[in-house]
Amino acid sequence: MAYCTVSDLYAAFGEENVTGWSRYNPAAIDRAIDNAQAEIDGYLLSGGYTVPLSPVPKNIKKYAQDLAGANLLLHSGLLPQDSGGEGHMEQARIARRYLEKVAEGKFRIPDDAEEGEQAQPIAGGIQIQSMKRLDLRGY
Repeated sequence: MAYCTVSDLYAAFGEENVTGWSRYNPAAIDRAIDNAQAEIDGYLLSGGYTVPLSPVPKNIKKYAQDLAGANLLLHSGLLPQDSGGEGHMEQARIARRYLEKVAEGKFRIPDDAEEGEQAQPIAGGIQIQSMKRLDLRGY
């Protein structure tokens, strides 16, 4: 199950944009979606998650769309001519910054199955504890 679909990209960016960015090549769209999922999975694996996520949380779906759209736009060579292109690239940068925080363990992926619950990283991760702070006053 992919984190986003061609229909999701059409809804996010417009069918005309997506087909133009892909140079009317459906395989290029599929490749951009696959690359976005692979990139997301790499971050999630680093954060201790089991991939692929199922069901796909809403934020991961959005970030997959952002990364796939930016990938298409970048590889089309049309970025300088696309008036909204830099905005699309910024959304992909935001997605990557979020995913980096997930990989570092600073952010957690929300789980859409239960309101207020969060997906749990897999067991066996590294746990870090700090020592009690020493008071060296008076030495």
